[in-house]
Amino acid sequence: MAGYQDLSNFERGFIVGAREMRHSISEVAMKFGYSHTAISRVYYEYRVSGKTSNLRHRRDQKKTLKEHDLKRVRRATLPQIAADINAATLRNMSVQNVERTIIDMVDSCTVVDCTAHSFRPLSHYTV
Repeated sequence: MAGYQDLSNFERGFIVGAREMRHSISEVAMKFGYSHTAISRVYYEYRVSGKTSNLRHRRDQKKTLKEHDLKRVRRATLPQIAADINAATLRNMSVQNVERTIIDMVDSCTVVDCTAHSFRPLSHYTV
C-alpha cells in the first residue's frame, strides 16, 4: 500500500476524483490499494486547501528566476525559455526547472495579479 507521502500528484488527483464522485473511502481503498489513512488525508487536504499536489518538498528551494527573467518568459515555450536563460546566465536550467518556476508563478498569483499579466494556461506550453 502506498503511504500518504509516497503518492504522486496523479494518484492524489485520482483519489480526489473518486471521492468527489461519492465513492466511499473503503471503496477506493479496496479497489485501488491505497490505505484508508492516505485517502482520508489527501481528500482532507483537498477540501481545506483546494490543492491535490504535494509541494512540501519544494518549500525551501530558492527562487531560480529573478523578476527580470520572469518578464521575458511569459509567452515562450519551455525549451525556448530554457535556451534563453542558459544563454544569458552562468547557471544552466533544465526544462523541468523552468516548468516548475512557471507553475509556481501561476499558483502564487491571485485574480488581481493575473489580470495584470498575460498568462496563458499551462496547456499552451509545449515541452
